[in-house]
Amino acid sequence: MRLGYLTHVAGADPAQAYRDTVALAVAAEESGFSTFWVAQHHDGHLDGLLPSPLVLLAAIAQATSTIRLGTAVVTAACEDPRRLAEDAAVLDVLCGGRLELGVGAGADEAASEAFGRDHARRHADCADAVRALRGHLSRIVPAAPGLVGRLWQATGTADGIADAGARGLGLITGRADAAPHLARYWARAAGEPRVAAVRAVAPGERPDALRERWRADPVREWATELVVRTQPADAPVATHLATVRALAAGRVDPDRPTPVAPLLRVLQGGSAARPGRLGLIGS
Repeated sequence: MRLGYLTHVAGADPAQAYRDTVALAVAAEESGFSTFWVAQHHDGHLDGLLPSPLVLLAAIAQATSTIRLGTAVVTAACEDPRRLAEDAAVLDVLCGGRLELGVGAGADEAASEAFGRDHARRHADCADAVRALRGHLSRIVPAAPGLVGRLWQATGTADGIADAGARGLGLITGRADAAPHLARYWARAAGEPRVAAVRAVAPGERPDALRERWRADPVREWATELVVRTQPADAPVATHLATVRALAAGRVDPDRPTPVAPLLRVLQGGSAARPGRLGLIGS
């Protein structure tokens, strides 16, 4: 199982926040993390200061060499798909194929309005944008054909999870109640199943408490990656670094095989299944 770190790039000063994020990514790589993710926010929504995540990841790419670099997420419903594809392809070339491109519909109604989009249509617009994005990635310059296999969808709903699986997208979710839908995702994914579970270290919480919670997390048996974020988002960089180093010091989860056994139990209606569990998909 991979271990990742997510930051919302918050703080009082954008320039300092960006420098701190580069330093945090370097520390995550040195500590053995597999992935480093940044979130996109427009106009300071939720205190986030990063409207252009691919630009910052390009700077991080030059300061790192092995850690995979992800967006969690770009609001695809507000993006021009070709522009996003070209920017992502350039970054993927710069970082040697390390980009993990996560997209989502977005929850910020003000951002939808600022970009002239109908917020009520964001899920349909996101689906259309992803479809166009995949097409552009197959023919643009620079070529980034492998990036299609590193696209992720942020969702936690039954319909969203089913759609991500059908389109061969990785899944990013911060919801524990997504667990009942993940067996169908694994069974029907068009491609290699990828499930990143985002979990927070609460203010004042010791990282070892997260490890205890993760052992009992209902999503754990289906996840291929645990992505940790520190709350509050605008905590000093020293707090973020302390989380990174504490998690690196004690393995959060040992390497383990694909969850074939729990998948088979669910599909066969065994002890891991609950009444109507599979029927939740698309219901």
